[in-house]
Amino acid sequence: MLGMENLAPEMLHEIYTLACIDGGITGCSLSLVSKSIRVTSRSARFHSVAISGTSRQLAAFLSCCNKERAAAEAADGYKPIVKHLFFAAAEGGEAREDWRGDLNNPGFFKGGADPKEAARRARVQAESMQYQQDLAVLFHLVSRDLRTLSFVHCNGWYEFTNLPDIVCPDGFPALREFYLYGKNPFVDVAGSPIRFPHLTHLRLPFSTYCHDEVFGDWADRAPTATHLCVSDVTKVSEELEDIAIRGGPFKRLGNLYLEPQSPPAPGGRCGNPYIAYGMFKRDFDNFLAASVRPIKVLPHRQYVESTESTAKAEWLGRVGGGVQCWSPIEPRPAGWVPAERKKVSRWG
Repeated sequence: MLGMENLAPEMLHEIYTLACIDGGITGCSLSLVSKSIRVTSRSARFHSVAISGTSRQLAAFLSCCNKERAAAEAADGYKPIVKHLFFAAAEGGEAREDWRGDLNNPGFFKGGADPKEAARRARVQAESMQYQQDLAVLFHLVSRDLRTLSFVHCNGWYEFTNLPDIVCPDGFPALREFYLYGKNPFVDVAGSPIRFPHLTHLRLPFSTYCHDEVFGDWADRAPTATHLCVSDVTKVSEELEDIAIRGGPFKRLGNLYLEPQSPPAPGGRCGNPYIAYGMFKRDFDNFLAASVRPIKVLPHRQYVESTESTAKAEWLGRVGGGVQCWSPIEPRPAGWVPAERKKVSRWG
């Protein structure tokens, strides 16, 4: 019986690629099996990569990837290519302690009279600048080949670092699925938002959190989008009504998914939060009944679940071949007529 070392490199590449769909765990394990397996799996070990936690993890990944690419070039073999990427901005101690505040604000780094505080802020500035440079290098390295990207970025949320714009000169020509949790940081060399010419599946946060992101702009950036999912919907905005009731602005959109906000946490203060949520729920239900476009309503996120963990779980499921949030939407029954759209008031 033939051993794996006797198989053609092309066949081995396909086998390893099918195995490396878990964000890098299998890829790391393959590199430790033997020298032969490390070499023959080099082209597939970076097929799916998950980077989150600290700036040190990002720096370590870049170092490893560059070494493997150099080794592949020297051996005239397949270069490692990242097709699926999950990225969460540095969090934990770096975000909550050293990196708290807006990295776009130079005043944040001005130390006071305390020498220890001045030294700490100088260290933070150096680390954050290096992190930003590493992030730019990462996307310069992977953007051309990415098929799926899940990006968890600061949105005013306490847990995540607010990063400046990320310049991607090559854009994302092969990207098919983009899951964004926070504002869109990607721009071209002119500073304009990146276009996604072949994107079909787009998941966005509700625009209440990202005032600079509107659906009309996204329709221009992703003209081939057929599936749209909007997370954490806190109200029925004019833009949502335009998509669901008036049919705009995405020209090819056929599937719309909405994830409403979670109800107030039990045990909290009574009164306004519960009244406001009740109003939202009645207005949302009326909006669904009046929608001309079929809509799939997704379960709201539980309070115990972090944004990063739920985003990563969805990305892993999708890379592994799952449907995840993109389950089929049943068409409207024959003879169906949309309800009249009625705004819900406080006393409605």
